[in-house]
Amino acid sequence: MIFYYFCIMKKIVKYFAIIVSAVLLSRCANVVTPTGGPKDVKAPVVLEASPENNSTNFKGKTIRLTFDEFVTLNNASNNVFISPPMNKKPTYRTSGKTVIIKFEEPLKPETTYSINFGNAIKDLHEGNIFKGYTFNFSTGDKIDSLSLKGKITSAETLKAAEGFIIGLYTNDNDTLTLDSLPYRVKPNYVTTTDKNGNFEFSGLADKDYLIFALKDNNANLIFDLATEEIAFSKDLVRPYYIEKQIVKDTVKNDTLAKTDTVLEVKKDENPVYEIFSFVQEDSIQKLFKKELVEAGLLRFVFRYPAKNVEIKPLEELPDTFNIMQVYSLRKDTVLWYFTPNKDSLWISINDGVNISDTTHYSLKPRQAVSRRKRKIEEKTIKKLEVKNNLKGNKLKPEQPLILSFSEPIVKLSLPDSTDLQLEKFDKYGFKYQIISNLKPENKYQFVIPDSVFFGIRGYTNDTVKLNLQVMEESEFGNIYLTVEVPEGVPQLIVELTTEQGKVIDKQLITSTQEIAFEYLDPGKYKLKATLDLDANGEWSPGNFDRRLQPEKIIFYDGTLEVRANWDIDLDEPWKLEK
Repeated sequence: MIFYYFCIMKKIVKYFAIIVSAVLLSRCANVVTPTGGPKDVKAPVVLEASPENNSTNFKGKTIRLTFDEFVTLNNASNNVFISPPMNKKPTYRTSGKTVIIKFEEPLKPETTYSINFGNAIKDLHEGNIFKGYTFNFSTGDKIDSLSLKGKITSAETLKAAEGFIIGLYTNDNDTLTLDSLPYRVKPNYVTTTDKNGNFEFSGLADKDYLIFALKDNNANLIFDLATEEIAFSKDLVRPYYIEKQIVKDTVKNDTLAKTDTVLEVKKDENPVYEIFSFVQEDSIQKLFKKELVEAGLLRFVFRYPAKNVEIKPLEELPDTFNIMQVYSLRKDTVLWYFTPNKDSLWISINDGVNISDTTHYSLKPRQAVSRRKRKIEEKTIKKLEVKNNLKGNKLKPEQPLILSFSEPIVKLSLPDSTDLQLEKFDKYGFKYQIISNLKPENKYQFVIPDSVFFGIRGYTNDTVKLNLQVMEESEFGNIYLTVEVPEGVPQLIVELTTEQGKVIDKQLITSTQEIAFEYLDPGKYKLKATLDLDANGEWSPGNFDRRLQPEKIIFYDGTLEVRANWDIDLDEPWKLEK
């Protein structure tokens, strides 16, 4: 009997051991890594500053900021801005939870200094950035306490201008005028824009300031590169006092209560100065390029419209040389088309002020080809290139049928047997219109015989065959709107663009009127208006020397969706502010 009970107990122990092992194994098969608590998403907090922020009578060389956690510095020499700027940048380092700033030059007496840390400080482990912190101190017995806010926007795209250096200049220089300071000296105060184009100054004296900002490509705080984008305030600005209300955010645990963050709630109704950035054009006329493009074509490219530039040959030319001078749309490029029957030519280019150029041109194009290929090309009769404005062999309703040529047409020779009617479509003869009563839904065929068009260089056309169809009006949509021209604006440029900014149509108006954009392909469009103050038909950037702001660009709110066989008629006039 004892042996029997012994066997039963042995089996019970065995089964119990098996159950315990299975439980332990199941737990091992589902190992979960400890989470360590929620992720830290809070930025570091300053617990102690030496000296205190906004302190006076500072005589030392070092500032220490101690945080509630370990911190690191992100390119502090470029991301930290000190006003007024120093000739020698301070050194920045960390020691555990402390950031140490050491000045490498004596500080000015009776001066308020402002240190803007930007995005230079972040916590060591999670990389949370310590944003928007400015440390002010004074070497005298009082501290300047005024502030100024602003925003920089690209004048051409109306997008926020990130990464600009903003300087404030005071009119207290004995030898330089205020307008010359950005070219010659560093600003009195300096800060930078954030990703939204916003900037803010604190610790300012009660004075008038010029705001001048630039994309400082060479990091010297001076406007000395023509390619640097700039922005400036039209008038001098005055800083103001911002009332600050301190709010403490307290976090409690089982044993203590500690201050986790200090928030500055700023209540003010003072102005935010908005300025617009642009790249200033160099005002000096220059000849950028002079070249023989191909046989019978010289090209001269200038910085500005060449209205006052005289281009002339310096030798007597045969009557058959036939120079035709053609200007580009902006008139900054001049093309000379001529009959290529001369080997070389002396040409003078002069505007009486900045350009005085004399050049001897070879009028024979240089071609790196074999002798055999050159002989073949010489025997080949070059033909006039002819293009048209058809898209997929289709024309829009009321759209003229246009032929375009690679050079000006100087002679038209239609055979007597044809009833084809052609008409010059532009000033120089690069385009001709086929005159015909084209109606929607109909198909047409045009045949232009060879040698009808004669170019200035002696080339003629091959036979041209055109098969086309005029599309139905119901395949398109239209936009109609009234645009109000602001008082004092001589001309308005109204552009219809795609959502990506490609210009579809452009109209110039000088007074309030209704305008129409017709026969539009279905799609989404935007409206853009430019206050064309110089009435040159294009957007003009500003000029700091002449105190000219860039021309204002205004976008119509929202997107206009055009549908086939549908009109968009905007009931409310588009009112534009100057």
